[in-house]
Amino acid sequence: MKTKDYSMREMIIDQCLGTGREYTREELQAAVNKALESRDMLPVKSKVTILQDINEMNEKFYRIYEEYGIVSERRGRKTYYRYRDGIESIYNRELTFDEIEKLQEVRSLLQGLRGMPQLEWIDQMSARFDQQIMSPNQTIASFEEGTAGDSRFFLQLFNAINQKMVLTIEYQRFGYEPKERIIHPYHLKQFMRRWYLFATIEGKEFVTSFALDRFVSVRENKEVAYRKTDIDFNHYFDDIVGITHPDGGVVEHIVLEGDSWADNYLHTLPIHPLQKIESLGEKGCLVKLDLMINRELEREIMSYGDHLKVVSPKHFQERMKELYRTIEEVYDEE
Repeated sequence: MKTKDYSMREMIIDQCLGTGREYTREELQAAVNKALESRDMLPVKSKVTILQDINEMNEKFYRIYEEYGIVSERRGRKTYYRYRDGIESIYNRELTFDEIEKLQEVRSLLQGLRGMPQLEWIDQMSARFDQQIMSPNQTIASFEEGTAGDSRFFLQLFNAINQKMVLTIEYQRFGYEPKERIIHPYHLKQFMRRWYLFATIEGKEFVTSFALDRFVSVRENKEVAYRKTDIDFNHYFDDIVGITHPDGGVVEHIVLEGDSWADNYLHTLPIHPLQKIESLGEKGCLVKLDLMINRELEREIMSYGDHLKVVSPKHFQERMKELYRTIEEVYDEE
């Protein structure tokens, strides 16, 4: 199935049924073919195609409303199709025709990739498309948005990585004036709702992370040759929680002790994918991690409060004690 053809067919069927009248399969096919031919696209020859389109549209309705939107009635030798009472369109009509077409093409492409390894997120993405296109006034699922400013340069940075482009950026750290840098971009990663770009600064060897919401401007730099990286970003984050590789950081064997509440929680929401948990029954559990110690790991452990504590290494235990003492002092000041 050509995704562009399908999205066009669905929109024409929607426009027909949105009039409130009934249509036979033949009438819908004729309307679809007229629209396809006006766009120099091949007409539909098989009646099964239109019936499959109707079934697909009904599946979308069912995922949103738990009932089908298109109903049919057999009279004599003909079957007539119409929208169920109260339904005027499958789409959010705040979107333009071209916007709907583009979204449908993307959705259809994603659906064709379902079931492939490491693409489990496609089901969530498809649900998000359905909700935005079909049900703008009914919130069925709440999706966590990125931070303000993330979207301004995301696509430009994505394309720069893909096309191996050197960039000149203006970047403003908290509390500082914007500063211009020449960078070689390699990877984008989201953490805690915030997107980060990993790149090397011209003249430097190490990789630096840049928060997307701190970018002021981005433009291509054609005067500097792009420098590749030997870093495999498929494994760059294997030894850390979050995004920060501490300066001079080394992987350490970390042991945490949790109570029974933490035991249950850590099985369903691990601190790190490679953690190992030794359950101790009513006494709780031991969590073993081979990681670099960074701020993200500290914050993650602190989020468990008194349900989880560091056993070793000793210097990490002392660091966590220091953090808790600082917090206590903050509250004592009141």
